Amino acid sequence: MILEMDGEGIMEGLTMEAPKVELCTPLQQLKDEHVSLRADMNLFYEISEEIESDSGPTVVLLFSKLYNQVSAFTKKLKAHSKREDEGLFPMMARCLGENDRTIENMEFEHEKAEQHLQDFLTEAVRAGATLSEHDAQAITVYAVQAHATLTQHFAKEEKVLFPLAEQILSADEKKELQQQFQMQ
Repeated sequence: MILEMDGEGIMEGLTMEAPKVELCTPLQQLKDEHVSLRADMNLFYEISEEIESDSGPTVVLLFSKLYNQVSAFTKKLKAHSKREDEGLFPMMARCLGENDRTIENMEFEHEKAEQHLQDFLTEAVRAGATLSEHDAQAITVYAVQAHATLTQHFAKEEKVLFPLAEQILSADEKKELQQQFQMQ
């Protein structure tokens, strides 16, 4: 895979496919967690689409279901992100050096996705019992934005970041990462 930075300094993969890389246990764990997170994201995205296309009281009922899904998803995502933010990313940043922006970009994407989710939850609580159909549809946009951000982010991690980590981290660092994950 060839990497290119877009105008915002974010890695973009070009058309060449990266060779299959066997990941160490902690990196594979992070990749495997994406499967469950994606399933949850797809569920809340489907509900979001229904909210956008329906009308009437159904929208408010669907929004309640969406709120519960996004709340549960946000907790799972925070646990996953913590493993990356406190374990993998600092290790990789040390190996890549201070001039490399790869980890900075990954952290920015985490913050962006988490902000979309937080905006959704905050606005939903703010609307409370007075939530209208229009409010529900407007607030749902935050969930859709989080889905889009995380879909791209997970793909970058799986195609670029995790294989890169496999290459640059030492055996001792991988072992340390595994121990950190077991303590969480």
